[in-house]
Amino acid sequence: MRKGFDWGAYLAAFHAATPGITEEVLSRTLSGGHSPYRWLARAVSPKARVVVDLACGSGAMVRELAAEGRTVLGLDLAESELELAASRVDGPFVCADGLRMPLAEGSVDAVVSSMGAVVIQPPRALFTEVGRVLKPGGVFAFTAPTVLPLHPRDVATSLGVVTRLRALPRFPGPTEVTGYKDALVGTGLRKVEDARERYHFEVSTPEDAELIVSALYLPTTSRRRREAATNWLVDRTIKEGPVRISIAMRRFVVLKQPVETRDAEL
Repeated sequence: MRKGFDWGAYLAAFHAATPGITEEVLSRTLSGGHSPYRWLARAVSPKARVVVDLACGSGAMVRELAAEGRTVLGLDLAESELELAASRVDGPFVCADGLRMPLAEGSVDAVVSSMGAVVIQPPRALFTEVGRVLKPGGVFAFTAPTVLPLHPRDVATSLGVVTRLRALPRFPGPTEVTGYKDALVGTGLRKVEDARERYHFEVSTPEDAELIVSALYLPTTSRRRREAATNWLVDRTIKEGPVRISIAMRRFVVLKQPVETRDAEL
């Protein structure tokens, strides 16, 4: 990708054109009957009363975390996503930058983000801002796509799609080699978990094939290449029946430390 690519403009256009598409895919991406949204929600204590869903999209995590006596605030820059979210669940929802959250220092119990950490960059600035709004003992949990622990047979299908796209899905920030641990230094946050899980999206119809390809961030890929990848998946389903696309996810959880321990070794 060329240097200086305008990710902000690309993401704004992508989500204005396809609000809800990420949720549509991830809600059908399952492992043992649960989605990555459910896995992320499990990192939040039942005692958390004020939770922020950062880069909330169409509100999947807001709904997942809804509980009596709890306020879940959804923040996102995409107004189209927020409008869709507000039509599906009571907010509150706020259009805001994740690096400048309109929240008081030490005012929330937990922050979550599904896929937001690979979009809101750089990581140190994100961690610093999250650390500012969290209460001591508060948790920041996020999920991001990764490579491990995919099985070789899973990679074969993904490779078939990538070969026809002639590109890999891309994000503003890195996924596998992230440097998240180094980015925590000086932010008041300490890593408590870095886990991985393998999920699967089943392609059974032409609509499924178009959905999964359309949901990928492919800023330099032509429509013709996207159609080639979609058609290849459709042909596979005709010949072999439903095709399973495996998606590996990483769940990273950090804890805000008391002031006196912030300089301790991570």
